[in-house]
Formats: sequence, structure tokens, C-alpha cells
Amino acid sequence: MSSDSFSPSHAIAPRLAAIVFILLAGVLTGAQLGKIAPLIPWYRNEVGFSLVEAGWLAAILGIFIALAALPAGWFIDRIGLKRSILTGALLLAAGGIALALAETPVAIFAARLVEAVGYLALCVALPAILADISPVNWKGPVLAIWSGFVPLGFATSDFIALAMLPLYAPPAYLLTMVLLFAVLAAGALWLVSGIAVSAPAGATGGVSNTLSLPVVLVAVAFGAFVVLSVSMFTFMPTFVAGDGAHFLVSAGVVALSVPVGNILASVLVRGRGAGYMARLAVFGFAVSAATAVPAFTLADPVLATVSVLALAISGALVASAQFAAIPFITPRDGSVPVAIGLVCQAGGLGTVFGPPLAASVVEAFGWSGFGWFLSAVAVAGLACMLPILSRYPAAKASAADAPRAP
Repeated sequence: MSSDSFSPSHAIAPRLAAIVFILLAGVLTGAQLGKIAPLIPWYRNEVGFSLVEAGWLAAILGIFIALAALPAGWFIDRIGLKRSILTGALLLAAGGIALALAETPVAIFAARLVEAVGYLALCVALPAILADISPVNWKGPVLAIWSGFVPLGFATSDFIALAMLPLYAPPAYLLTMVLLFAVLAAGALWLVSGIAVSAPAGATGGVSNTLSLPVVLVAVAFGAFVVLSVSMFTFMPTFVAGDGAHFLVSAGVVALSVPVGNILASVLVRGRGAGYMARLAVFGFAVSAATAVPAFTLADPVLATVSVLALAISGALVASAQFAAIPFITPRDGSVPVAIGLVCQAGGLGTVFGPPLAASVVEAFGWSGFGWFLSAVAVAGLACMLPILSRYPAAKASAADAPRAP
């Protein structure tokens, strides 16, 4: 019986528990990316890193995604999801423990590189196994929630740092972060061990059979979303600290509004097909395009605040709809891990190149130019999603939308 076929006698509770633990392990995976940011002053003052070196330490995990997520998806498809998650979890945990204990710059960077390999594997394998073990009506909602694992991970690392760093040394904080991940990953692996996956390792068609036009378009559109989102949240604190900002809430509150979009999308996509998900992404991009300029130009505090909150929530709606669509647009002889790898790699490239490009726009054209830049990126993402609408016209899930198991 496949993960999409459920009789009344089929035990749903263990599968639901596995999904919950995988999602929680995903949040703590994202937290390993964000855990360095609160420690940058410590790495500079105590370890002797320059600001650039500390920045590289924080960015290594994201750079691995930008460089190798697609090949990682192919490799994960070859060796299997469960084995990939186990390997990734062991590497991330080992690297995290080593990072907490490391004292020299060489040891610190070496530990972070080990973490990066594990992080790369988990960023592809965890959503792929969610797509595999979820019933068909759960796939979209579960992947919509998964899409928020990085911002939720950053928020988690920030809150734990806020609670621990005034009382404990940074190594204790780093050790806590990795142990929390290890506990959740172990629980997820234990729960998944009793659930059969739909396809054995290496049973799918690989890269050539996966990279259909819809998959490529969603990947490019996701890259556009990441450029928009990362650029906005990277420079929003600077904007808020300046004289031109009129928001009624802090940049942190705006960031905390992102899960609203993830949850909303998870509700909306339940029982829907790829066409509806594409329309939801188009709607989200349209809202982003319409609100980006007002958010960074309006002097009215209420309108500016509403605009920036709509911009943040609509972006989350876009990402959630795109991730939810992946198993539905992957060709039947293709591979969901490979498709996820391509989408993640496009997002990683957006993470690397988006902020420098946005910074050059701010320097040349000011904050109004920044708003127009974000709006233009949203329009580009919207344009990438439009061809998918004609290919998947049905709003409800149909036979054409039947998801391909990994």
C-alpha cells in the first residue's frame, strides 16, 4: 500500500507523528543556519575573526545549497531517503558538536564545513520524505508548512540565544542548539523507520526525466521569491533605523508575520492540484509587486505598516504554494528529490546574489529604488508561474495532478 492509499485500518497516527517530528527537525535544521548570527560579535572579539570571516562562517551552509543542491537531490535519489536523512543528521550533529568545542579558526571552519554537508542532505531529503509518506491530501499542506523552516529556524536560534547568552558562554549555546536538533532528528528517524517509502533507492528516472518545464519554471520563480524575501529582510533593519521609515512595528515583528502566510497556504492547498497552487503563487507575487513600493516609500505609518506586513505574508504564501506543488508537477518517471534539489539550488543562488544586488540598488537609487527592485523581482516570479496555469487548469486535484512519489 502506498503512502497515498489509506484504509480505515491503516495506522495514521504513527505517520502523523513522523510528519510532526520531521517538521520540527526541519526547523532545528534551519536553526543551525541561523545560530551563528547572534555570535558574530563573540567570534570577532574572542576568536579574532574579521567581520568578513564571520560572515563566511554564517553563510557556508547556504553556499553549499547554492552550489550543490541539485547534485545532492540526484545522489539522495540514488541511495534512498532514509539513508540520506541518517547520514545528513549524523554529519550535522557531528559538525555541530565539533563547532561547539572548536577553539581555533581552522577547527571552527572545518566543523562548519561538516555541518554544511549534513545541512545540504537534510534540506533535500526531509521535504522529499514528507512528500513520500504524507497522504495525497496532506502533501500540499505539509510541504507548505515545511517551506517556512528557515525563517522559523532563524527565529528559534534568536530566541534561544536571547535566553542563553546572557547566562552561558557561546559554546554552551552552540551545544544546546545541536543537541536539540539531534533529539528531534533521532525521533524522526525512529518514527520513519516503521513506514515504507513508495519507491526504493534509485528506482526513479533521475535528472533528465525530472527537469520538465513546470519544474524548471517553479525553481526559477522560487529563486525570484528568495531574492525578494532575503533582500527585504536583510536590509529592513537598516531601513527601519533610518529617517525614512514609518512602520508602526519593528523589523522583528514583520519577520514573525511570515508563518501566517505558511499556515494560510497550508489550509488553502489541501485537496487542491497544481493549477490551484500555481494560481496561489501568482496571487502572492501580485500582492508582493503591489505592496513593495508603498512599503518603502509611504509616509503614512498605517499604510506603510500594512504594506510591509502584506509583503512579508504574501511572500510566504508564494513559497508555500511553490513547495506544495513540487510533488504534483514532477513527471511520473521523474524524481521528487531531484526536483526539490533544483528548487533549493535556485533558492540558494538567490540567497547568495540577492542581497549584493539589492545593496547596489539602494546605493544607486535609495529606498524608493529598493521598493521598485523588489516589485520588479515579484513580477519576474509571477511571469515564470503563468505558463503553469495553462498546463494545470483545474483548481481541484485531478488525475493529471496525481503526485509522483520520490
